[in-house]
Amino acid sequence: METTRAKAPFDRRVRRTRAAIKQSYLSLCSRKPSGQITVKEVMSLANVNRATFYAHFANLEELTAAIEVDAAEHIEARCEEEFAGKDLRSAADIACAVCAAAMGEPDELRRVVSHGSTGRGRDLLREKAWSRWSAALGGGNSEGEGAGEGEGGGASDELAFDLLFDGCLGVIAEWLDAEGRIDDEQVKATIRAAVQKLAG
Repeated sequence: METTRAKAPFDRRVRRTRAAIKQSYLSLCSRKPSGQITVKEVMSLANVNRATFYAHFANLEELTAAIEVDAAEHIEARCEEEFAGKDLRSAADIACAVCAAAMGEPDELRRVVSHGSTGRGRDLLREKAWSRWSAALGGGNSEGEGAGEGEGGGASDELAFDLLFDGCLGVIAEWLDAEGRIDDEQVKATIRAAVQKLAG
């Protein structure tokens, strides 16, 4: 039977290999469009063979999705840090804190909101944001419980939230593409106004 001591180096090796594959793909993405990258190029740069690559990822789309999830988790961790020790009461204040944390990670944001993304990172951020929002509205859940009963978190609340979330990501995407032409404070003000309007 495998011991914990024997398993630990193996786990570290697995993590290192996965990290090397991800970093190789990101390095290639900085040189040319992702659609022109091949598995063979990733393997060569990561110094792994075909069997090792496919032991970790079924294809490049799965690799891309894993990188997007990593990015989303990193942004979420930054948001948690932003919340720590702060008494944020209004939805607009919370949204600005999230916005500030996310905008401090532009490379991670690009991986989540870029046009060629798989949507996995975006879905993770959406799930986390909806959980916060529905709790703030009155404890409804993401399954639509309380819809039509005046409770927060119902189906109509979730639809309105999705429109807000997509709109905010659109503003963020414009900011990322603007190369300094859109001021950070403009983005935060736009998102704050949208949140205030929805939150009433």
